[in-house]
Amino acid sequence: MDCPPAIRANTCWNIWLKHRKQYCPFLEDRRDISSDIEFLELLAAAGHSYVIKVRLQGNVYALKLYTLLQPHWSPSRFEKYALTEDPFIVECQVYDYLIEKKLVGVASPHCHGWLTIDNDQERKLARKLHQTFEWRRRPDTARDPVRGLLLEYVEGYTLDKAHMTPLAAQSLRDQLNYLHSLDIAHGDFLPRNIMVSNDSRAFLIDFSSAILWPHPNFLVRKREDFLRYIENEKSALELFLFRLQMLKRHQGMKFTDAASEEEAYGGPLSNRANNNYAFVD
Repeated sequence: MDCPPAIRANTCWNIWLKHRKQYCPFLEDRRDISSDIEFLELLAAAGHSYVIKVRLQGNVYALKLYTLLQPHWSPSRFEKYALTEDPFIVECQVYDYLIEKKLVGVASPHCHGWLTIDNDQERKLARKLHQTFEWRRRPDTARDPVRGLLLEYVEGYTLDKAHMTPLAAQSLRDQLNYLHSLDIAHGDFLPRNIMVSNDSRAFLIDFSSAILWPHPNFLVRKREDFLRYIENEKSALELFLFRLQMLKRHQGMKFTDAASEEEAYGGPLSNRANNNYAFVD
């Protein structure tokens, strides 16, 4: 049950309760099914989240659970920063836009809604997976639940390890264009945030660092800066595809017409491109 506004503290959870119907009207509240979740396997861990393979009502899903880490934002700016930088709130907004535009499952895996898990489920999760989970609670977030998104489970590999097809390559271009057409930049566009399923479907994943324009970050505050940012994401994808095409496992496949890395990228490679976009067989 949502707590009354009068007793809400400045935590990301309470900002979510206050604004969720305004910012995410299409994202379903699935808290009623949380107690039925069966935890199966830890799929991934990051600084702000864990991805768990779960079973629910006979179906397998990926459950992304977010830690309660939040910066010490000033009280006067807390709400603005929570709505634009909290990983859970940001990712919920992206999926809500995709659901509204009927692009969920097209430009991303399916999202089946948001939920929370209680303290008993936290302990059950740790016991079942023989794993210690650090939820990063502080005194001001001690009563806040762990929040999560119930996502389609994709059996496959991240882009750096996957077997690609020309159709999947074009699909990624289309997905990135769909996202950008909604004034959303991925924000952490790296090979680890692209999944390719065993049946060769490619998906953008992990929108927790997404930039939804307009955005207060000074790097993208101006429209022209945001447009430059999304063009850089497109350039990165073309470089990914060129480098993937050069791998032995993709011999004979064509993902791009570019004749060099510079042509694919649209100019001299940045240090970020050189250091973070490597692929090996």
